[in-house]
This record gives sequence, C-alpha cells and structure tokens, in this order.
Amino acid sequence: MIEPLQTILIVVSLLLAVAAGVYVALDRSPDNLLVGLAGLLELGFLAQAVIGIVQVAGDDDVASPVTYVGYLLAALVVLPVGVLWSLSERSRGATAVLIVAALTSAFLVVRMVQVHG
Repeated sequence: MIEPLQTILIVVSLLLAVAAGVYVALDRSPDNLLVGLAGLLELGFLAQAVIGIVQVAGDDDVASPVTYVGYLLAALVVLPVGVLWSLSERSRGATAVLIVAALTSAFLVVRMVQVHG
C-alpha cells in the first residue's frame, strides 16, 4: 500500500464527513461541491483498489488476502451508495447518510492498513 495515499484518503473522508455535517446543520441538500468532493475521494479509492489488488496478485505479504480485497471493494461501494441515497431523497436525514458513508470509508482504510500489516 502507498502510505501517503492512505493518509490522504482518511483525511479527505473525514473532511467530507465534517462538510456533510455542516450541510445537515444548515438543512441543505448536497450540492456540486459536496458531490465533487465525494467523486474525488472515490477516484482515490479506485486508485487504492487497483494498487492493492495488483500488490496482492504480485504475492505481496498480506496476512489475509481475501479480507484485504474485501475491504478494498467495500471502500469502492460505500461512498457511491451514500451519495446516490442523499441525492435521491433530498432530506436532512439523507444528507446525514453522507456522514456515515464518509466515516465508514475512513474506517475501511484504517482496517486495510491493519490487515495489510
């Protein structure tokens, strides 16, 4: 795994959670800025998934390759589902789903680091 990429993904995930929290407090629906930040974050997760799967396929020493790849794939799915949910419902609660998705994304990166060793 690439250490700076992990750090960036965690920090941007937490920034997205804070930004979504501000949107919830202001009772605003997600706009292009919030969705753009989520899209940028998703590109980072895509890069991480490609790099991680290549490393596992290249016989990198991962304690549990199946669990590791599962976390990589879960990180790819969580954020788009949260964004789609928040855009489809347009309520305060649906915007709060972005907070959960962003925090889950950060948690998944932390778990990937732990599993990768």
